[in-house]
Amino acid sequence: MATTVLSLAKKSSTKKQSKPAPFVKWVGGKGRLLSDLQQYIPAEIGRYAEPFVGGGAVFYHLAAQHQLSEAILADVNPDVVNAYRVVKSQVEPLIVALMRHEKCYLSLDAEGRKAYFYEVRSRHPMDVEMNAVERAARMLFLNRTCFNGLWRENRSGRFNTPHGRYAKPRIARAPQLRLCSQVLDKATVLERDFRLLPKLCRDHQIDFVYLDPPYHPISQTSAFNAYSNGGFSSRDQAELAEVCAELDRMDVRWVLSNSDCELIRSLYTPFNIGQIWAPRAVNSDASKRGRVSEVVVVNRRKGLPW
Repeated sequence: MATTVLSLAKKSSTKKQSKPAPFVKWVGGKGRLLSDLQQYIPAEIGRYAEPFVGGGAVFYHLAAQHQLSEAILADVNPDVVNAYRVVKSQVEPLIVALMRHEKCYLSLDAEGRKAYFYEVRSRHPMDVEMNAVERAARMLFLNRTCFNGLWRENRSGRFNTPHGRYAKPRIARAPQLRLCSQVLDKATVLERDFRLLPKLCRDHQIDFVYLDPPYHPISQTSAFNAYSNGGFSSRDQAELAEVCAELDRMDVRWVLSNSDCELIRSLYTPFNIGQIWAPRAVNSDASKRGRVSEVVVVNRRKGLPW
C-alpha cells in the first residue's frame, strides 16, 4: 500500500505550479482580493506578522514580493496551526497520508464517500490518539471534501460542517504543498490569541501586520464567525480595535479587513477606512451569493513610512 501511494505522490508532483497558494480552503480568504488590497500595503516590509492566518493568501503574496527577514503566522485554531507546522516541516509524510485518503475516497460511490467523510470527521483528536501528520491530513481531507470548504466548529471545538458534493476533489495537491513548505521554511507558526499581538510585535520587532479576523455579521444569514470554538463576539471586535490602537502607538504599521458595518466603522474612526467589494459564495441559495462591501482599515499617517 505504501509503495503505491508514494508512486502516486511522485506522479502528481510532475504538475507545475509557479507560486505558492493557500493549501487550506478558507471562508473569506483573500486570494481574489490581492490586487485590491495591494494599494494599502506598504512598499517595503521586513518583519511581518499575521495573527489570523487562516488560508494565508496575503502572506504568500507578500513573501513572493518582499524579502521578508521574518514572518510570524498565528492563529487560535489548533488544527490550523498544526497543519501549517506539518506542511512546513513534514510535507512528504503529509502528502503520503493525503494520497491514502484520496485513493480511498475517490474509489467509492456517492454513499460510500459520504460515509467515509463522516467516519473521518468523527475521529476527533480529542477522542482518538493521532500524531501531527495524521491530524493535519484529517483536517485537510475534511476541508477539501466538506460543504464549500467551510471550516466550522461548535462550542466544544468539534468540526461540524456537513459533507460536500464534489465529483473529483483534489485532496493531496502535492506540488502546491511542496511550494508552500518552501515558503514556510523561514516562518514561525504560533498558536496565539490576538490579544498577545503587541507583545509579539515588540519581541520580534515586527514592522507590518495584516489582520483578517472573523468578520462582524451584517445580517443573521451572514453570521459565520465560528472557525474556532467560542466564535468572535462584538466585544472581541472592540478588543481587537484596542490592540490595533496600541500597535499604532508602537509605530507598527497595519492593515485590517472586516465587514462594512456601523460597528466596525465606529471602532476604527481614528484611522483611514477604505472600501473594496468582495465575492461571497457561502450560501446554500446560489441566488443570494454575490459581491459585498468590505472595509480596509489602515493606520497610514505622517511619521510612518509607507
